[in-house]
Amino acid sequence: MKKTVALLFLAVLIIGCGPKMAKQETLDALAEAQAALEAAQSELADLQAEKDEMMARRTELEAEIDALEAEIAELQAKIDARCAK
Repeated sequence: MKKTVALLFLAVLIIGCGPKMAKQETLDALAEAQAALEAAQSELADLQAEKDEMMARRTELEAEIDALEAEIAELQAKIDARCAK
């Protein structure tokens, strides 16, 4: 009898403390958080691509600036050579 009562008590304890189904509110919040995460990851990928494009454009512009500075120096040298005469 004591074993049966102890066994029933243990069974009730295990069933009462066992896993429970999540509430619909929790599931909705989880789905919303998942959607927000996916949107943020997509935006991050877009921004990373934009950053890469801008860095490539910066490199092109720096090369163009260097070429223009070299041209300015060449023209200044010609001006100095003609004005020195």
